[in-house]
Amino acid sequence: MLYLPLLLRLVLADPALSPGSQAPPVVVQRLGGEMQRVSLKGERHLIVFFASWCRHCPTYVTYLARDGALRRTGVRVVPIDLLPSELPGEIETLWQRLGRPAPLYLDRYGEVADAYQVTDLPTAVLVGPDGRVQGVLVGVQDKKAVMRLLQRPRA
Repeated sequence: MLYLPLLLRLVLADPALSPGSQAPPVVVQRLGGEMQRVSLKGERHLIVFFASWCRHCPTYVTYLARDGALRRTGVRVVPIDLLPSELPGEIETLWQRLGRPAPLYLDRYGEVADAYQVTDLPTAVLVGPDGRVQGVLVGVQDKKAVMRLLQRPRA
């Protein structure tokens, strides 16, 4: 029952943001505890919303952060874990087990996921250097789909 608020948000939310729309601000908690605003200007970001209890999400995020071809596109992967009920120690253990593929952020109350209209997990949102959404991938995607998204013309 601890996941009910998150599940209700996922079911009742509008579809994800459309390409060309301004990306909402990202204010999240770093795994270490402090709140941080992630700047989305100046470089491309792939914001990946996931949950550690999602069967394939942690592996998918690790793949996105570590794949050489994806890294060569110059995109910065920003994993955001939607864990309103898990303890930071459990998240830390999972992230260590995965080899800390990227800095991890927590959206404890789902505010960022709400702003990005996340309806399914995982959801990846590509934000261009101008701060506008360039594309959205919902669900676990194969490498071809991810590369198609990342190879779109840059803003």
